[in-house]
Amino acid sequence: MQTPIPLDGPIDLERLDEFLASDRAPAECMQLSELDGFLTGVAVGPELIPPSVWLPMIWHDDEPGYADMEEAQTILGIIMRRYNEIIRLVDSFAGVYRPVLVEQDDGTVDASDWAVGFLQAMAICQDAWEPLVMDRTAGALIAPIMLIASTTDLADLPLDDDERLPDDEMAKLLAEADMMLGLCASGIRKFFQRPRAPARRKGPARARSKRR
Repeated sequence: MQTPIPLDGPIDLERLDEFLASDRAPAECMQLSELDGFLTGVAVGPELIPPSVWLPMIWHDDEPGYADMEEAQTILGIIMRRYNEIIRLVDSFAGVYRPVLVEQDDGTVDASDWAVGFLQAMAICQDAWEPLVMDRTAGALIAPIMLIASTTDLADLPLDDDERLPDDEMAKLLAEADMMLGLCASGIRKFFQRPRAPARRKGPARARSKRR
């Protein structure tokens, strides 16, 4: 019988970061910022995706070499609690959720790993994201994520010249990524949570009787 993952306890992201960077984690596994973007994409997306589907993707379908069962429960527990926390925060006031971004040596932050993780979550049920992407208003919520992801080769997301922002606007977006991505995540969650009108069904065709 599989031991359940503990859902109560601290969300120790520092402990999780250390494990992801250790030799016990698969070499190609997600790192903390990418994982946070991935969890956010899963949490705010159009379909409820069970952990049995998305947990293996964190490790790129490899297996971590946990020191013991206690470490396995600790790491998986932190991941699940962060996932639940993201849902709680994006369902709260807009801007309450803040992404985990890479802090660089000069004090600036790099949001590209987070954006790449978010796109990986979108790929799980890509067709279900189409209503958002094609929506003339709500589609703007995904644009900053795509633009930020395009700054790294990891996303394999080249943009045409007419899809890019001018350099000064792109620099502003990157500088404000912390707040911007949080707002986008909340907006996307609300878009997919809103009630939708059921599809109209066509009634059975009625044959017309000919009058003689």
